[in-house]
Amino acid sequence: MDQFWLFLGRFHPLAVHLPIGIFVLLAVLELTGLLARRQRFSQWPRLSDSQRDHILLFAALMAMATAFMGWLLARDGSYDPVLINRHRNLGLLVAALAVILVVVQRARWSRVYATLLAVTLVVITAAGHIGGEITHGSGYLTQQLPAFMRRWMGQPPVKVARPRAIPSDPRQAVIYADVIHPLLEQRCVGCHGPAKSNGQLRYDTWEQMLRGGKNGAVFKAGDASASRMIKRLHLPLDEKEHMPPKGKPQLTDDEIALLEWWIDRGASVDKKVADVEIAPAVAEILEARFAPPAPPLPPRATVLARAAALSEKLGIIIRPMTVEGPWLEANARLQSTRFGDAQLDELAALAPVLQWLDLGETAVTDAGLGHLAGMKNLQRLHLDRTAITDTGLTRLSGLTKLEYLNLYGTAIGDPGLVALQSLPRLRSIYLWKTHATAAAAKELGKGRVDQRKIQRWRDQIADLQGKIGQERFDANLGETLPPPPPPTPPVPMAAPAPAAAGEAPAKNPAVLATQAK
Repeated sequence: MDQFWLFLGRFHPLAVHLPIGIFVLLAVLELTGLLARRQRFSQWPRLSDSQRDHILLFAALMAMATAFMGWLLARDGSYDPVLINRHRNLGLLVAALAVILVVVQRARWSRVYATLLAVTLVVITAAGHIGGEITHGSGYLTQQLPAFMRRWMGQPPVKVARPRAIPSDPRQAVIYADVIHPLLEQRCVGCHGPAKSNGQLRYDTWEQMLRGGKNGAVFKAGDASASRMIKRLHLPLDEKEHMPPKGKPQLTDDEIALLEWWIDRGASVDKKVADVEIAPAVAEILEARFAPPAPPLPPRATVLARAAALSEKLGIIIRPMTVEGPWLEANARLQSTRFGDAQLDELAALAPVLQWLDLGETAVTDAGLGHLAGMKNLQRLHLDRTAITDTGLTRLSGLTKLEYLNLYGTAIGDPGLVALQSLPRLRSIYLWKTHATAAAAKELGKGRVDQRKIQRWRDQIADLQGKIGQERFDANLGETLPPPPPPTPPVPMAAPAPAAAGEAPAKNPAVLATQAK
């Protein structure tokens, strides 16, 4: 039965607007009725006593029902007790005033009625203000008061909090203060904050989060997979315990990855990014969060004109990758040793829009690879059969979108693969006829494959396959058995050879077999 009352209480936010609207409309109609006494406004509507009686009776019933629902909802215990008591008392006062208004109107005490209606509207406004604070946080209405209204109401001036200076270098950011806490404020504090704390859990401060909720601690430092907050994030959306609840803005994969990384690294409150181990994928997410907005790309027509001029000058192939947009691919392979570092420097004029670049078999050296620094959107790069070494690969650290790298036939070794650890999206590298070892290649792959994410996807696939199996329909009409094979004809027995003179006649083999039995 308790479950039913809690369910009924959930209708309070919906029902509360009805009595508010009725009283506001009633006040408007009363004002138009006063103005309608003048000749100029004689066409405006005027309420009769009978209409007023019916409106007030309905408003009183709805006010009492809404107050009852609010009382049921407050039993949940997940709201600020001070605010909820004020809101509840004002709600009961509104319901009482509504009943008194019905009595006063029936007695036709017009002056008392007008005064009580005005008082009721004031109490409704106060109750609504506190209801907004319960839902949206303390000071929800007054925090945006203009300066002149703040002075008129005797409110102190707003103290503008000095925003925290966010470092431009992600490695100097404090993980909790600059990354995790802003994320929690945006996604979690609405339901787990000072005004509303579902499950007695709050995320608005570090101390409150450490206390946990009615189910205990929300995270286990050093083990994200065993932390309650992470487990609930990964529950199916339709599950009751999934967080955030269905209908609320959900955390993105990147945001979940940041939370998991922070917890796995000890869930410290004061460590900086530079103080802990960081995977390339997390480094990319942090880079995107802290980096200033990228400048807009040039128009497609401008890019194509510039590409055509460079293609003719350098003797290389430059062509668009799509029918729309400015993205290009460039191939210098046919120029062979005629294309070197100086030519690559000129090609850097197209750096922002290059996605594929083939420098295989050219004269590009380690020094020339420095010209790739501006190619932030590069996805595929061929450096096969060039003179580059391990030192040159350190100049590729800024290519955070690089997915494929061909190093066939180069002098690259294991130190070069270590230099590629900073490339978060690198998924394919061709190392035939290099000095790199299988162990170093395997180590390079470790830092960019999230096994936990892969396992979650496998679990989701298994779950979906189960759902697909449940939706299948099979109509079995029986099957006709295939006809039996034709009998195999007996093999004719060879006639026994005639016995030679003085020999006993040969016996039939079948007879011999029978005798043996």
